[in-house]
Amino acid sequence: MHPWTFLTNYGDTAVTLPLAAAAFALFALSGSTRLLRGWLLAVGACGLVVALLKIGLSDCAAAGPLGRPFSPSGHSAMSTLIYGGLALLGSAGRPFGVRVAALAAALALALAIGLSRVVVHAHTPAEVVAGLAIGAAALLLLGVSTAGATLRVPPLALLAVALAVVLAMHGTRWPIEQQLQRLAALLHHDVPVCG
Repeated sequence: MHPWTFLTNYGDTAVTLPLAAAAFALFALSGSTRLLRGWLLAVGACGLVVALLKIGLSDCAAAGPLGRPFSPSGHSAMSTLIYGGLALLGSAGRPFGVRVAALAAALALALAIGLSRVVVHAHTPAEVVAGLAIGAAALLLLGVSTAGATLRVPPLALLAVALAVVLAMHGTRWPIEQQLQRLAALLHHDVPVCG
């Protein structure tokens, strides 16, 4: 497998959605309703915004840089939120330097995944920047909605579960993009968004 493909697979929904679900289950077991609500709100908002933009813009600018409409990078958006969110919540209550280092490492991974999307010709730089912005906004929403919440799960348990999910799911592909394209085609057949 090519190294850029190997890297880009860390941002696939086959990795990020199970990772989000595993974190949600851990937060549920810990009994922290604030973490549960914040996580669900941020993940739901991020996924919904990306999906709506992909569907809404699918009928527009068919002669874009890649010969298709503008499509924000879901890999970039979800990687920024999921990896950044796990770092943010997992390092809560730790010294400031530890929090900064954890968040910086997570965001570096998200940026690398975004770069990989350009290198493998899946997205343009503008689409990756749009995805990163959506993910960053969702991460900010997560931070605000969980401020003051206590993670009642040991950070090492969160890390162990995250690593197990990533190792189990890496390399798996879910055809969510194709499903969104089919849905967009059905919707735009009756209601064209762009002339």
